[in-house]
Amino acid sequence: MINYYQYSLNADSISYITIAQEYLNGNFADAVNGYWSPLFSWLLIPFLPFSSSPQFNIYLARVLSLITGVLTIVGIDLLISRFEIDKTSKTLVLFSLIPIILSFLFGLISPDLLVTTLLLYYLYVIFDPDYPNKKYAGISCGILGALAYLSKSYALPLFLAHFLLFNLVYYFKSTDNKKQHKIFKNLILGLLIFLIISGVWIALISDKYEKPTFGTAGNYNQELVGPQSQGHFVYYDGIIEPPNEFAISAWEDPSYFKMKSWNALESWDNFKHQITLILNNIIKIISIFEVASLFSIIIFITSIIMIFRLRLNNTSKNKLIYLITTILLYLGGYSLVLIEPRYLWPVNILLLIMGVYLLNLLFEIGYLKSTIKNILLAFLILSFVVNPINALILNLDIGKDSYTLSEVLKHCNVQGNLASNDEWRVSDYIAYYTSSKYYGQTKNESYNDLKKELKDNDIDYYLVWGNPNENINLSRDFKEVTNGTFNLLRVYSINKE
Repeated sequence: MINYYQYSLNADSISYITIAQEYLNGNFADAVNGYWSPLFSWLLIPFLPFSSSPQFNIYLARVLSLITGVLTIVGIDLLISRFEIDKTSKTLVLFSLIPIILSFLFGLISPDLLVTTLLLYYLYVIFDPDYPNKKYAGISCGILGALAYLSKSYALPLFLAHFLLFNLVYYFKSTDNKKQHKIFKNLILGLLIFLIISGVWIALISDKYEKPTFGTAGNYNQELVGPQSQGHFVYYDGIIEPPNEFAISAWEDPSYFKMKSWNALESWDNFKHQITLILNNIIKIISIFEVASLFSIIIFITSIIMIFRLRLNNTSKNKLIYLITTILLYLGGYSLVLIEPRYLWPVNILLLIMGVYLLNLLFEIGYLKSTIKNILLAFLILSFVVNPINALILNLDIGKDSYTLSEVLKHCNVQGNLASNDEWRVSDYIAYYTSSKYYGQTKNESYNDLKKELKDNDIDYYLVWGNPNENINLSRDFKEVTNGTFNLLRVYSINKE
């Protein structure tokens, strides 16, 4: 299947690939990046020596994602073992994960599947009923939490909040002093290991940006959703030189581009904006879950009702509480800033496990007969796999048009410093495939300003999308290298007047 998804690309994907190349080439100063967490790029490094082209880099990134997908299924298999789920249900869940995981990894190249996998292994350890007695459980949690943070910076506050909360729960639930001592020891060791591993990376990026930070993505996204935000800087800031000689575009490190900062407590208007943002994000979360499965919200609400209304044993009740708490903690941080469907992959998997666990509980306490349980289980599984299968079908050969266009432009010798009047994303892809550097979109204030902007930034080729009036002047002053090959794209050589 990988051949049908080898062209799926976005600006984030390009950044992870080029950063991995910088590490491989020994260019560590530029490779250290506060916006893009490093683990995915690190894991990609051993694959890149086998690459023969920018397009094949994408193929290799898919191979890495496939390996991660296998580990994801193993992690889910382990996590399910923490719940009383019969073998048939467990087998069905694992088989249903195949299209789900494939839709994840054949989408955009990102560390979201990697961080999902690491969090699943972490939950497997922390949900262990015998966690207080496991000698190395805290250390394991610390290592997995640190790796999750190195995959995505959001995992740092998530891990600290979740790990501290669950250790406190275990501590206060226990009446045995020896057991409490072991829990406290697990907490301290876990935090120590986590802070040591994470601290090295935090020190590196803090030194690079000359300010204390565990990642710049959070600040950027917070500014992006601010009351005065104009959107991503690449669409309005004009031509921007990439941050280093190996970067494809300025998007390799958005940390350097400050948008309008804001604080929810600065003014009443800001506070209202934050509340509106949270409410809109909650609505978006619900809609994302409804797309993932029509039963997602029902599963969550039913779990809460079962905790308070049904006479469950403490073990079953605790497991539902653990799942609900984990989901709420995970969603809490994202609801304050920005929500994307891929951010919620871990929660989608937890909801699937929770749904199957609920059916098993209702069967055990006599609320469901075996036949009804199996019918509901079939509907539940189908509801979670329909959208992933549909996505796999719809995304066949997605991005191939950009690759084909880039191949044609290669024959026109389009390579070097590129700029465009529009279509930032596609222009960025063209720069990647042609091994060029993309300086972004021009401001287009006037034709004379445009010429000066192109000349001052040593732009080699200017990509003009659509049929703007400037084409008449550009055709007079610069050589068009595409010669009418495309209906809605003309490329002008700026160095050949």
